[in-house]
Amino acid sequence: AGCTTVPPGGSGPIRPTVLPGLKGHLTTIQGMDYLPLKALCQKYGWRFHWEPQEQVVQVVTGKAAVRLSPGFSTALINGSRFQLRGPVLVRQGGLMVPAESVSPWAAPYQAPPKKTLPGTHAIRTVVLDPGHGGRDPGAVGRGGIREKDAVLRIARSLKPLLEAQGIRVLMTRSDDRFISLSGRARFANKHKADLFVSIHANASRARRASGYEVYYLSQATDDDARALEAAENASLDLEPAQEASMTTHTEAIVWDLLNIENRTASRELATFICRGLQKYLPARNRGVKSARFYVLKGTRMPAILIEAGFITNQSEGKRLLMASYQQQVAAGITQGLMAFKRLYESSDGFSK
Repeated sequence: AGCTTVPPGGSGPIRPTVLPGLKGHLTTIQGMDYLPLKALCQKYGWRFHWEPQEQVVQVVTGKAAVRLSPGFSTALINGSRFQLRGPVLVRQGGLMVPAESVSPWAAPYQAPPKKTLPGTHAIRTVVLDPGHGGRDPGAVGRGGIREKDAVLRIARSLKPLLEAQGIRVLMTRSDDRFISLSGRARFANKHKADLFVSIHANASRARRASGYEVYYLSQATDDDARALEAAENASLDLEPAQEASMTTHTEAIVWDLLNIENRTASRELATFICRGLQKYLPARNRGVKSARFYVLKGTRMPAILIEAGFITNQSEGKRLLMASYQQQVAAGITQGLMAFKRLYESSDGFSK
């Protein structure tokens, strides 16, 4: 298997106090000691469950429930965020974890006192972002079916369903107009949205390609994700040069903020939306993925991008323009979002 590597920084090997009986399993990677998760679980009888769709492993130690993900330096221990000394790595088909960060799992984890006011992480306002619009048609399928039309209709169907659940819903566009990618993010930030949901339809040269998938902001992990990333980011070519350069100028800062604050929540939201869609749609569930979409980079809240189906697939493209199918997509998104809302609020934004 490949290895997702994020340089942890620092110099010289770190020699932590290792849990008894595991010193023989230590491996130094980029100057830091790592332990194989499999050896830890076997040594202490811990149970673990790998969730391939979400790329998350949950370890139950008897005293703590730990959620980890390859490439991430943050874990959730009993629902509370815990900063690892370095990222979780993949080596020879197994997960490697920073040795210095393991000891809290073996003892009851005491979360730090809450510093947030009650209701700080309540989800009250959601911004829906129908992709493309105006001079940007998005993907075009057989018979001239345009992505911008299909996703606008889905968003219009979704809005009243969420409002019926007590959510304040704002839309970046409610008609056929062009809005820049950075302008969509600014709209969500201006209105202090709690969630940002961008709705799109997929396209492929392979006419048989079908199904829905949900993205959060991170590195693209396969060729399909990279191709989609390039296609959706192509809207930058239609933006004024000054606005496009502003997006590039702030990219590094926004990326850092998202890594720290929103990536875990965005990934969880994507997971719940996928599950909701699976209950309502006959289409293939292509799962949760990641890519560097510009429309997500500027947001200051958990943000996802939904590809509701392939407009280039003859039958799926036609369905995406049917009011009944748009309602099904909207119902699936609503169910997933509300399930996420309950978890997010009960865990105070995964940081209680």
